Amino acid sequence: MLTLTIGDRAGLEAVEIVAGAAGLVATVGAIDAGIRAYRISVGSHARPTIAVSALPPENSRAFPPMVRLASRERELAEHVTSLPAAASVDTWRRASAAARALRTHAARITVVEERGSGSNDASGPDLLLSRLREGVSAYERLTDTAAELVAKPGDSPVSGDASLRLADATDALVGMIRGLVS
Repeated sequence: MLTLTIGDRAGLEAVEIVAGAAGLVATVGAIDAGIRAYRISVGSHARPTIAVSALPPENSRAFPPMVRLASRERELAEHVTSLPAAASVDTWRRASAAARALRTHAARITVVEERGSGSNDASGPDLLLSRLREGVSAYERLTDTAAELVAKPGDSPVSGDASLRLADATDALVGMIRGLVS
């Protein structure tokens, strides 16, 4: 058996206590860094989750745009996983919020249709439907932009022009959704 004696007195010395504490802090820091690196790695490859919600009734005029939105959400989720982590997280977060707002707007249309409001009303189904279609079109433009960026093997989505195009498409969608709420 190998034994080690440090110092000339029995018991712990101050240097031993400091060295032990420093070793403990370093170990905890290394474990924390490993956990963070694992979460980042898993998070960047994890597929975004799409909110499951019921579509409007098939007889509603909001049904076709919402079917298009559901399809484009699935498509955007596929493309976002191929984008760099920073761009994908921001794009997906903002696109998800926009999709929720579009679903809420579609529910408004369904309620107005059920009430039988006339189209002369400022909040009638025709005006609401045109806003819904514009919002879904903006979502489609964002999806198309993400698809183009992922499809170009030589052009990195973090390059200047590509990054600006993605940001512009995302901002246009967010601006359109802000118009829905007001």
